[in-house]
Amino acid sequence: MVTIKDVAKAAGVSPSTVSRVVKNHPGISSDTKRKIRKIMEQMGYTPHVAARNLVTKRSYTIGLVVKSAVHEAVLNPFFTEVNFGVSEACRTKGFSTIMTAAEDDDSLFLEVKNLINSKRVDGFILLYSKENDPVTKYLTSMAFPFVVIGKDVMNSGDAIHVDNDNVQAAKEMTDLLIDEGYEDIVMVVDNEVFAVSQDRIAGFEQAMASNGLSSKCKVVQCDKDESSIERMLVDLFDHTPPQALLTLDGVLNARIISRLYQMQIRIPEDVATATFSESPLTKFAAPPQTVVDIYPKELGKEASNEVIMLIKDDNRLKRNITVPTRIIERQSTKKEERG
Repeated sequence: MVTIKDVAKAAGVSPSTVSRVVKNHPGISSDTKRKIRKIMEQMGYTPHVAARNLVTKRSYTIGLVVKSAVHEAVLNPFFTEVNFGVSEACRTKGFSTIMTAAEDDDSLFLEVKNLINSKRVDGFILLYSKENDPVTKYLTSMAFPFVVIGKDVMNSGDAIHVDNDNVQAAKEMTDLLIDEGYEDIVMVVDNEVFAVSQDRIAGFEQAMASNGLSSKCKVVQCDKDESSIERMLVDLFDHTPPQALLTLDGVLNARIISRLYQMQIRIPEDVATATFSESPLTKFAAPPQTVVDIYPKELGKEASNEVIMLIKDDNRLKRNITVPTRIIERQSTKKEERG
């Protein structure tokens, strides 16, 4: 079995230097770390994780907290992309990840509390933001390191938040639809609890108002199940059919365009569709969907870097980080495609 001494001899350094590289010690230069890690990989050396954790009194694990059913968290491309970003950033710093997901506050709170009490994690990344959240309150009261991917809804400055400007993103998307000639625009949401939902609704309403279309501004809510989506769409198209549908995210958008196909409502000839969060669901849809790319992988990377630095320095400045967005315009909103 390859030991630290073997790696040190091959690298021409002391065993203590190799040990500090394993622990990602800031006193070792990047060049030295790269050199030694390459030799470790070539020699097949694997650090003894349990021994390292015993010495440092850390688990070197970050917990991802998702306010959703487990199957939804697994299937939602947003969570998958965020997870990729988190895992990639954590791996380069010697940390692993573990995810916990639940729909109700009590279950999620209990999961988080158990992870802390069992010393299985050093910090958390919350993939949601909502007012009066018991998990956020508990972590704050415990002074336990955590970062929120979402808006600082309480304006408390008690945590680091990584987010997009969802109000501005929704305004820009709505302006694009209006510039394309759509005026009867309906925004469809499947929840209004989370800050991201409220901000996107606010941006939509602001854009409609600034373009003199307040009277045509309409937000409708439906549940995630197929029957609820069908009832909502039948009600919309049986009365005054909208010219465009702006959905809260790519998963809801995919469910809606599938139902529109079954109702023989064409996109974009009969109604334009647009949404938030770029993924294979939007890129490879029929037709490809106009979307606001929110860069979920970058959200995950930024959150990971911040929580790891917070673990190492609990006096780190709490700040809000904004990841930019961009609109990708595709066939689903092209006015010239309409008959």
